[in-house]
Amino acid sequence: MNIKELLNKTDDFLAQRGIESSRLDAEVLMAELLDMERIHLYVKYDYPLKAEEIKKYREMVKERAKRIPLAYIIGKKEFMSLEFELSEAVLIPRPDTENLVEEVISYCREKELQKPQIIDVGCGSGAIAVSLAYYLEGARVVGSDISKDALKIARHNLKKFELEERISVVRSDLLTEFIKREISEIDIIVSNPPYISEKEMEELPPEVKKEPRTALAAGKEGLDFYQKLIPQAEKVLKKEGMLFLEIASQQAEAVFDIFGENWSQLELIKDYADHDRIISAKYEGE
Repeated sequence: MNIKELLNKTDDFLAQRGIESSRLDAEVLMAELLDMERIHLYVKYDYPLKAEEIKKYREMVKERAKRIPLAYIIGKKEFMSLEFELSEAVLIPRPDTENLVEEVISYCREKELQKPQIIDVGCGSGAIAVSLAYYLEGARVVGSDISKDALKIARHNLKKFELEERISVVRSDLLTEFIKREISEIDIIVSNPPYISEKEMEELPPEVKKEPRTALAAGKEGLDFYQKLIPQAEKVLKKEGMLFLEIASQQAEAVFDIFGENWSQLELIKDYADHDRIISAKYEGE
């Protein structure tokens, strides 16, 4: 059987199981199997596959048919033009979150911050922390996460990009560990926290439900982590330090209401699809 024949069969197989991106997924898995760029498959359609290649490919396809996310099957995902290693212990980085990273980068460049001290709260795979250190040459970044397994993946990624000297990771429930260590004078705190409500959790697509619940669920209204994180940030940020938060598109007003009198310059930023996506705020001190 050649590449084209197996791709056609796989496309039909996945489509019958309700996977809308069946052709794309079939091609991504094939490219992974053969260790080549997906575009190169088109000039190799007649390549005859070996029996063990077919067997390995079918094993991956079976996983996808079970609605296991593609990124978990191939163990990687591109984010900010960088390829991150993944496992089922971490949330899969989304393109929407690139807006959050870009806002922090723009702020640092606009303010000409040469060596900003940044904390990425709930760092997961390290995608945000690594991207910030990669594109901001002087930045010092600490990624925090409550999950030991997530921190293992984050450490792997910061080593992959040779950023150990400027990134470290800490196990912490939000900013609790930083407060215990009396760490303050941080320039920027950035976070893509869990923000899905109980009702929304029930309605998630099967693939998303395969991701860590602790990285998604945020209580009845989806606001639990903002209610904890924003007051904690006041104890860690320097005066006029900045907080950047990703939010769900319908949460802006509710999250704005959590900020108290110690904050100013609250700004709502939209993503590329014109959805409310980011809130930034300056800490004015007590």
